[in-house]
Amino acid sequence: MRLVGLSVWLFLNLVVLGMCSYLYLLWVQYWHYAQTAKLQSLQEQDETEVIETRPGKPRFHYRHPRPPATTGSTVSPTPTPAQNLTTVAPLTRAELLKAVERHKNEIFVQLRRSQKTRSSVLTKYDDRYGVEAGGGRHEGRIQEVTRDQLLCALRKASIRTLRDGDQPFTDLKIAKYFPSTELLEGRFFNTCAVVSSSAALRGSKLGYFIDSHDAVVRFNHAPTLGYVSDVGSRTTLRIVNSQVVTKPEYNFWGAPLYSDVALLLWDPSKYHGSLDEWYKKPDFDLFPVYFRRRLMLPQEDLYLLQPNSLWNIWDILQQHSPYARLVPHPPSSGFLGIMLMLAHCERVNAMEFIPSLRVTPRCHYWDAYNDTSCTFGGWHPEDSEKLATLKLNTADDLETYQQGFVSIPGFSSITCPPPPDS
Repeated sequence: MRLVGLSVWLFLNLVVLGMCSYLYLLWVQYWHYAQTAKLQSLQEQDETEVIETRPGKPRFHYRHPRPPATTGSTVSPTPTPAQNLTTVAPLTRAELLKAVERHKNEIFVQLRRSQKTRSSVLTKYDDRYGVEAGGGRHEGRIQEVTRDQLLCALRKASIRTLRDGDQPFTDLKIAKYFPSTELLEGRFFNTCAVVSSSAALRGSKLGYFIDSHDAVVRFNHAPTLGYVSDVGSRTTLRIVNSQVVTKPEYNFWGAPLYSDVALLLWDPSKYHGSLDEWYKKPDFDLFPVYFRRRLMLPQEDLYLLQPNSLWNIWDILQQHSPYARLVPHPPSSGFLGIMLMLAHCERVNAMEFIPSLRVTPRCHYWDAYNDTSCTFGGWHPEDSEKLATLKLNTADDLETYQQGFVSIPGFSSITCPPPPDS
């Protein structure tokens, strides 16, 4: 009997000891998790900005930018040496200027060669948008124009977004789901940054300079988290093409980079085709996503581009091309962003739209995909866009080709002659 009692006592002690050990392990794991979560939260707060939200209006930011990590009062980005220069010692100013001049000439020649090759009648296109069938070309060489003349021409390329009351959506009883005003209606800024997705932004250290602008435009699924020092953290407007909207891998519904910012979605129509035709047969059917999101998030600043706006821009590029034939595809998101912001900004600074000394075969700053057509002309008429941008650029060569941005005065800075028939 005494042996049985001793056995029970030992068993109970072992049970109590086991429970205490288990509770101790749980307690240690809990505090380890709490400390890790706290550190991660602090790191995320250091990398991200709080987004200002004002229902019914675009999320435009007017607060002071975060001070730079290094000392100094200048807002201009620190010049970044070219990655493709294999020098042991830092370049002297004379050597840098020489390298920039050489790079400038090489970029211009490469863009012009690409434009000529892709404009040749020997280059075949499927003309899926009916551009060539619709007469989208000019005859012969055009007269050289000045910067202001080109700006005046581009100002005529009216960029619109769809809104309540537009046909055929009114007859279809769905126009009420569009916003009542256009994107950026009545909004103007001093400085605007248009941030390309170019891989040349890696190592640029342009992040603080970008965030110092009154408005910042980004494109598609280009991230900021993890690249803040090079591309900044603020986003005012994100321009997204219909492929990103409709393809599951881009997670348009769930990814945080599509939240708490103004969004402009676009999909190309036929060359100056009707909205009715486009609605029935879009390039990628973004309409279900757009209307569902408008229903679920009615206060979100979500806009849809009037597709003929793209062809208005294309027409101006074609009219000012030295060749009678432009690539019969709509302009890129990047050039659309520049043209849109020129109407609302005193000055637009476009980051790495013209390849700097950091030019690389890679396509995007966040991945390792190599494709030089991302820089010099692929599906869009990017070579013509970049040559037009160079014509508009007022930044000096060091800003353009070393630091990595072009600077264009807004439409409000020029006085255009009245139309001939007025």
